[in-house]
Amino acid sequence: MNLWQRIVAVIGLPLALFTLVFSYSPVSKDKQIELEQKLDADIQKEFKPVFRFAVASDVHIHDSSEPRNAERFAKLFQTAYKYSDSHPTYKTLDAVLLAGDIVDNGADAEYAELNRVVKENKRDETEFITVMGNHEFHDGGHEGYKKNMKEDLDKHIVIKGFHIIGLSPSPKGTFHMPSQWFWLDRELKKASADDPDKPIFTMQHGHIWNTVYVSRSWSSEVSVFLHLIYSKYPQVINFSGHSHGPINNPISVWQNNYTLFGTGTLNYFEMEDDIGDDTVPDGCDNAAQYYIFEVDAENHVRALPFNILTEDFMKTPSTTDDPDKQLVYYIDKPSDVSSYVYTSARKKTDSEPRFDKNAGIRVGDFKDGSAEITFDRADGDVCVYGYRITVNEKDSQKKIFEKEIYAEYYFEPIPSTQHCTADGLKSGTEYTVSITPMNVWKAEGKPLTGEFKTP
Repeated sequence: MNLWQRIVAVIGLPLALFTLVFSYSPVSKDKQIELEQKLDADIQKEFKPVFRFAVASDVHIHDSSEPRNAERFAKLFQTAYKYSDSHPTYKTLDAVLLAGDIVDNGADAEYAELNRVVKENKRDETEFITVMGNHEFHDGGHEGYKKNMKEDLDKHIVIKGFHIIGLSPSPKGTFHMPSQWFWLDRELKKASADDPDKPIFTMQHGHIWNTVYVSRSWSSEVSVFLHLIYSKYPQVINFSGHSHGPINNPISVWQNNYTLFGTGTLNYFEMEDDIGDDTVPDGCDNAAQYYIFEVDAENHVRALPFNILTEDFMKTPSTTDDPDKQLVYYIDKPSDVSSYVYTSARKKTDSEPRFDKNAGIRVGDFKDGSAEITFDRADGDVCVYGYRITVNEKDSQKKIFEKEIYAEYYFEPIPSTQHCTADGLKSGTEYTVSITPMNVWKAEGKPLTGEFKTP
């Protein structure tokens, strides 16, 4: 551990707790409802872009012997161009941004595969802008990146008057040196002076701790210092990855003095360490997501999450809404903190999940002291995040089994049923089972209950 890392370790956590927990006071419930109603109205308005780009991270390109991620990356270009070409007023894809872990190990053969996809799919109109993540250090490191990408490690690029600033980490993987902090602040100051109302787009691989989804488990070691710098510029819209969290989780966008987006993955899902004991769910490889961002002449910003596997824009994870309703994140005034909707105040307005009156539980496949529990999914106005499954002996009410699982909102279409294997059961015994749904804030709904008897 070098000197700066020791300093961060000593003073970083107290500063982080202060700046990230106490730096923003959530608005009242009535004000949040008012902001959300305005947001819904704004999303429906006609949007005429003057700037458009795609952003992703954690592409994890392998060499040509493992083509899956390269194929998904190629589809990012193809689907983004298909959308741009079909737009009635603005047909340009101005840039593609990757926020780190662009290749899996930093090997030359992986960079060669990445560059092949870019060469075969990118049009001249589109800037390709990347920063490093931690995986690039497994082999080639800084020198391998510069040799293969022919880019600076840190960059400030202006496209059609919009500023894009990127930070690559030190060899630690998500650590940024103090010289980079000062450089970042200087570049942000220049961009802000250019036009204080325009969004400034920034990216680094590691999340800012305790902000977007999975940032409590995976984040930059210098989150607090990046947060202090970004907080000076409310028009910042920051992109980060590293965590592989699904981008249709509502907490994938977070506003706290500025705006942050978690950028998902084209590789495999990983979740926050707050449900059960396994952060990598079944079917995790069914993950290939990115955003299309658009800005209009009045600096309104919208983010359109896209699912490469379905080759369509993502649908809202609400199960009470129109199942074909497109998910859109909308930022009315990036530079105006009072207009922010995606803050922790959402806790006050997001309702608890609930089961339909016809929902049921089915138990079967009894063997070796276990049973398969299948249940109908709960409904949620925003997103059903997880379930707690509890099995008790009916007579004694002794708890025999308990497990939390993620609700599969990250798959499209959202499955209508979910499953869990309960163990520790005895033969010829009556049990009660309870399924408790939770929203993304871990607020619990009324449980679905049932009974069964083992053979």
